Amino acid sequence: MKVRFVTIILVFTLMLAISSCSIERKLANEFIQKADSISVLLIPPDFVFKTNLKNYQIEGFDELGSEEQQQILFDSSMYLQFIDDTLIISRFFSSMEATLRKFGIYAYSEDEIVEFMDVKNMAFQVNLAQLEMEEGIYPYRAEEVFFDTVLFYEDFDFEQVGLNTWFEISKLNDPKAVNNILYASDFVTDELEGRFTSNVFTGEVKFKYNIFPLEKEDVYTLAARAGERYAGYVFDYIMNQYIYFNLPDQNPPKTYLSYDHDAGVLFPAGDRRFLFLDE
Repeated sequence: MKVRFVTIILVFTLMLAISSCSIERKLANEFIQKADSISVLLIPPDFVFKTNLKNYQIEGFDELGSEEQQQILFDSSMYLQFIDDTLIISRFFSSMEATLRKFGIYAYSEDEIVEFMDVKNMAFQVNLAQLEMEEGIYPYRAEEVFFDTVLFYEDFDFEQVGLNTWFEISKLNDPKAVNNILYASDFVTDELEGRFTSNVFTGEVKFKYNIFPLEKEDVYTLAARAGERYAGYVFDYIMNQYIYFNLPDQNPPKTYLSYDHDAGVLFPAGDRRFLFLDE
């Protein structure tokens, strides 16, 4: 009798979970159908913060004053000092705007704020509150097992440039709207092409490789790639907010969903989403 009771409870719980997921997906599809009636205002930052993390490479760094430290870090950077802020921001937002349009969302620039304020349908401000570029080192190990048990490896220190972003997305004219601080990051490094080879006669193992150094254009490509990716994050954030506010009793959704506009499918976002910094 007890086993039967436990079974009934488990089945009931499973049915509730399935029902909840079904409601969330129904609301997500409902949102996707009306996405072409949504508008966003994209607000870029005035400049890019630039941070060189390689202070350990500077002799006597700790003995310098704060301003001297910042200046020598900037002057000794391999990439940061040569990157144009305007071009980074332009590449980022051009890519973001184009991708949002693929989702059906109309994106306004700051120059179109008058037109945006006249929008009658669902509208959001997407403010990139801070954009930071970091230069540092990315440790990488290439490894492979030979002779069943022997691990051979080669260590590298790649040059790395990362892009850190902090967003604020707010819905217009909605007293229930929640303004979260949202974070996402991406990076690019030197590229490695190589493979381990073993001499069948001597047993000697070598790693033959080529390194393709990170170039300035790769950093601009990173900005465009991030803009495209985070446009998807923006869409997913607005969609999940729509799900939350339309669920019965506004219970927290079981899964944070993501939408692939090319394939036309919904799936759990996992870590392919904004991080909520104020939670």
